[in-house]
Amino acid sequence: MAIVERTSTSWFSRIGGALTGAIFGLALLIGAIVGLFWNEGRSVATYQSLQEGLAAVVSTDAAKVDPTLEGKLIHIQSKVMPNADAADPETGITAPGAVGMVRHVEMYQWVETESTKTEKKLGGGEEEVKTYSYKKEWSDVAVASSQFKQPQEEVNREFWLPSSTTYVDAAMLGAFNLSGQRLAGVATSKPHPISADEANAASESLGYPGEGRAVSGALYFGENESAPAIGDTKITFEEMVLPEASVVGMQNGKSITEYTTKNQNSLFLLAAGAQSAKQMFANGQSDNATLTWVIRAGGIVALFFGFFLIFNILSVLGDVIPIVGSMIGFATGLVSFVLAIGVGGIVIAIGWFFVRPLLSAGLLIGAGTIVFAYFKYGRKKTDPLTG
Repeated sequence: MAIVERTSTSWFSRIGGALTGAIFGLALLIGAIVGLFWNEGRSVATYQSLQEGLAAVVSTDAAKVDPTLEGKLIHIQSKVMPNADAADPETGITAPGAVGMVRHVEMYQWVETESTKTEKKLGGGEEEVKTYSYKKEWSDVAVASSQFKQPQEEVNREFWLPSSTTYVDAAMLGAFNLSGQRLAGVATSKPHPISADEANAASESLGYPGEGRAVSGALYFGENESAPAIGDTKITFEEMVLPEASVVGMQNGKSITEYTTKNQNSLFLLAAGAQSAKQMFANGQSDNATLTWVIRAGGIVALFFGFFLIFNILSVLGDVIPIVGSMIGFATGLVSFVLAIGVGGIVIAIGWFFVRPLLSAGLLIGAGTIVFAYFKYGRKKTDPLTG
């Protein structure tokens, strides 16, 4: 079953909205520029920290603590031995040898789906058509069916048990120890199928003795798993497994903590399995480069939307005749893209200027060439008023 809701917006209201959007667009531009500039500084600082760490790190035997390395940057490889079994406190389910356990809870519920379609009208107005549809499905978040546009006869039940993650307090890596939560960051997850005995014990621990049972490896509460009813609940578990790990950090007694580099960056590397110090630092540089480009791409996308929101007022003004507004919207979108690339390139170049002058010059020349070429050769071809 679906219901449809139609809302009309006048041309003057859309102009007001476009002006508000332009203010938000300006704020987005400022935020994107600041973020891009910060990212370049972060990238350079991280690169320098990793270079310093690679030159200073000392690989040592994890089986014993060497007092002469206290306060220094060390590298160890070791098997991981948790100090206790990972356990889910509410159900009592345990995972020996794991550094953590994930409890994933889903309930069968009514779910509302909204789809929106916007249509331009002659005279600059706009009509928004929203369609609400409903279906039953498994969901891991509580859905408030009382807030639906079309309330259902059968309301969703209270979500009585949340999903959660628990960790062992610590684990030994030879003579050293690290927190279970930190180690879990590089652990591998694997399913923990529930047995009939575990289901009975967990059901009793939760206060529902005899109601929960093992179904396809899950703890299931409900009459018939083949035809679930609203309120049926299934709980699955995952073990966070880490048999062996490699660590780079500062020796602090029997612990390994963050090492502070000369530029005041914190350095701590952790990897699953046996990895050499050289490989860990190479991976760190690769991860830094990947993060740098991801943030750059995000910043340029933000610049595009910022410029687009600022120029959107032109499209709205042109929507008195919808096809004209669409043409202007296409043109302003293209201009926004070119400006985003140009401004993004300039900001990135400035951020690198003091540490990478040759690369900065190349970026500045490249960005300037794109903007110049567009305004000299491309604008006439894309101008909707001149064809």
